[in-house]
Amino acid sequence: MKSVSLQFIRVSLNAFILGLWTSVSLLAGNPVKSVIPALEGEKWWGAVLMDGDNQPFVDFPSFDLASECHDGQTTPLLVSSKGRYVWSDRPFVFSFQDGDLTIDADAPITPIEAGSTLREAYLAASAAHFPFDGRTPPEEMFCKPQFNNWIESAVFGINQKNAEDYVRAIAANGFPCGVVMIDGGWMVQHGTFRFNPETFPRPIELFDLIHDAGYKAMLWACYFLSPDNREGYLDYRLKYPRKKPLLVESTEYPGEECIVHWWSGKSVSLDLTNPEAFDEFAGILDSFRQQYHIDGFKFDGGNPEYFRGKAKFWKPDMQACDFAHAYNLLGITFPFHEFRAGYRASGLPLIVRLQDIAPTWQGLESMVYDVQLAGLMGCPYTFGDMIGGGQGGAYAPGGTYSSKLIVRSCQAQTLMPMMQFSVAPWRVLSKEECDICRDYALMHVAFSDYILEQVRHAATTGEPIVRTMEYEFPGQGFDRRMSQYMFGPRYLVAPVIREDDSVTVELPKGRWKDDQGKVFRGPRVLELKNVPLNRLPYYERISK
Repeated sequence: MKSVSLQFIRVSLNAFILGLWTSVSLLAGNPVKSVIPALEGEKWWGAVLMDGDNQPFVDFPSFDLASECHDGQTTPLLVSSKGRYVWSDRPFVFSFQDGDLTIDADAPITPIEAGSTLREAYLAASAAHFPFDGRTPPEEMFCKPQFNNWIESAVFGINQKNAEDYVRAIAANGFPCGVVMIDGGWMVQHGTFRFNPETFPRPIELFDLIHDAGYKAMLWACYFLSPDNREGYLDYRLKYPRKKPLLVESTEYPGEECIVHWWSGKSVSLDLTNPEAFDEFAGILDSFRQQYHIDGFKFDGGNPEYFRGKAKFWKPDMQACDFAHAYNLLGITFPFHEFRAGYRASGLPLIVRLQDIAPTWQGLESMVYDVQLAGLMGCPYTFGDMIGGGQGGAYAPGGTYSSKLIVRSCQAQTLMPMMQFSVAPWRVLSKEECDICRDYALMHVAFSDYILEQVRHAATTGEPIVRTMEYEFPGQGFDRRMSQYMFGPRYLVAPVIREDDSVTVELPKGRWKDDQGKVFRGPRVLELKNVPLNRLPYYERISK
């Protein structure tokens, strides 16, 4: 039973299109430049999820929300430490120079003064522009770790036997699991929604195996169609010869479909801004889900860059970001889902995964910044990519991966809303290192009541689950990029993200008890050296 009905999403999509059409009609013309000087000591965050390591903004080059996403979610929102925010119903181009904000948009934009703190700015923006309505993704996405077979498939081959071996190994090695995702490469061609019979001869057996183990089953999916594929692309041309096309059209070649280049080759695309195509694709997915006993989908694609400058959508003047937003809306018709790229997910019960993180210490550090930023963009249900990084080549036999990095990455995701494994810890780690990862997976399960409490709180208030220090402790000197963060209002988490096993902890005012039972009174700075590999430093707030 879907928690979000297709009818509800269809109404939302139509309302979005109507608002778009009205705003475009009223505001058509040359862009208007708005310059917003920074107040004394003011810092700004938001807009681009995959740029957390550049925030708060000081100097930031021009970024066009209509056609760029840096492989992640974007939203037309900026929030400041001085209680101001900027929101626009339409995408804009923005940049920062020496902390001053410049925006090019269809109409003048002025910041809204909502209070004096970052929290007041964010909550006011959420209440006014993207209120949360109490809906949450399924509890199974949060209570136990997820396992995605991407890296093991990339190393050993994308086929049913390897996928089944991966599923069996999870329990055999004592790891808790809530959801198993079977990643890409299973289709005959993009758009067929038919398993390759040579590599996946009995796919229902795979998903029944997942369910028999007590897990939910998800599968990679996307809206692209191979242009030489009779089961997908050519069928659409035969099925709808006289209707408004269901495929994105080309601006370069009028009357032809737009062929886009993405990481898997060249494809055409269903135009999800068209409600008819939206319903068509949602129906295909749901029928396929039921046929193969699948619970939901890992949705790939969504990058507006794929269409930049060469795509014509359902209504005139629609832009690539509008397609990305429609994709988000389609995704939440399936409670079990995962998204990487998109636009205006703010306020939606959407599971967001960061873009594939490099298996490096810098990649781990960036992940921690990005997950903090997600909360300030109205995306509280965000997690930090696959543990250890999502780039499969590093984990092939003889690869250059760091086992210490995998363990620290696992720890860094433990006290976040979700954690996801892909590379098999039992394959690439020593027994001691694998035991540590298992212990932290079990620790995440032990925190599940608290995690769900924060998920439900976010669903009604919009408050971030992973919070920047400035959000929770305004005016105490935390208005800068920091690797430590608050997990809800109770826990300060300081993951070790340096190869030298050190971390600096800055405790705010109040009394704090650490993971070893020691009590500290803040404000206080702790310099932790040689942190053991089996330790994640975190501090419970026991009084203000």
